[in-house]
Amino acid sequence: MVLALILQLGLFSSADRIAPPKILHRVEPRYTRDARANGIQGTVLIEVVVDETGNPRDVTVLSPIGFGLDSRAVDAVRQWVFEPGLRNGTPVQTTTTVEVKFRIFHRRFDPAAEDRRNSFNLAVDSIQRKRQTAETLETIRKLAQQKYAPAMYLYGKLLEAGDGFAQDRELAFRLVIEAAEKGYPAAMFDTGRMMMEGRRLPKNPDKGLELVRNAAILGNRRAQFFLGVAYLSGYGVPKDAERAHQNFRLCAAVGETPCQVQLAKLLLQNAAEERDLLQAIAWLELAAEDSNDEARLILDEERAPLSPKQISWVNKLKTQLLARR
Repeated sequence: MVLALILQLGLFSSADRIAPPKILHRVEPRYTRDARANGIQGTVLIEVVVDETGNPRDVTVLSPIGFGLDSRAVDAVRQWVFEPGLRNGTPVQTTTTVEVKFRIFHRRFDPAAEDRRNSFNLAVDSIQRKRQTAETLETIRKLAQQKYAPAMYLYGKLLEAGDGFAQDRELAFRLVIEAAEKGYPAAMFDTGRMMMEGRRLPKNPDKGLELVRNAAILGNRRAQFFLGVAYLSGYGVPKDAERAHQNFRLCAAVGETPCQVQLAKLLLQNAAEERDLLQAIAWLELAAEDSNDEARLILDEERAPLSPKQISWVNKLKTQLLARR
């Protein structure tokens, strides 16, 4: 299924009689300690631009597996040597997709489940890049029919919006609820919010809040941001600045700029030590680098009084914070 979807996405083309590049030398990636300790296995799909000399240029992760393995896969592919693609026998720059596999000896591995995951991620990537085809959408629908929870949720949202499919809000609703029952974090967050508000589901604030909290624990960034705002404002929960801080930090650490800005504002309000101030500035700079206007406005006021030594510390903190992402 994965190879078929790659062909559908147009990563290889026969129209121009281009022969795809071939791998001549492969550098194997190294496992991260975290991934090995958690028994993480899988295949990272990577899109790589190979130039006319066979050197890899732009390297982009299409289907990640996390736990630091994606960056290890990218580092490895950047060291690979290719025979360049050929157009009518002449070396040309081409784009191809490669697999970087992570396996643990003597540990069970389910290739069918991995194929579903990669097929889904490729479909999502094609949608995000505005390259989806009818076959891409059909892949999502089929995966949803196979009860693959991420596809059930995405198919439901597409049906709800009438995006690529005829609008069917009732089926969309059922798919989201079922995906939540299967433990898919995004669906758990949506279902939890519906329960908290009594929207399309019987109102049950406690159960809804539990679902949202579980979604946040499982890494859903929207749930983390929602809880940060809720604890900060007292919406549906008692005000708790520490819990707000904890939730904003979770999503800030993975690059969510609204979370970075909110976390910085909390740190500025309660800056008991110089490190709190400098960490707030570091978060704001990270958000500003992602074009967050609010972060830029706050920085204009807060960064001016800093000494050269403090600015140096901010730069070091930014490196540390980015390393955690």
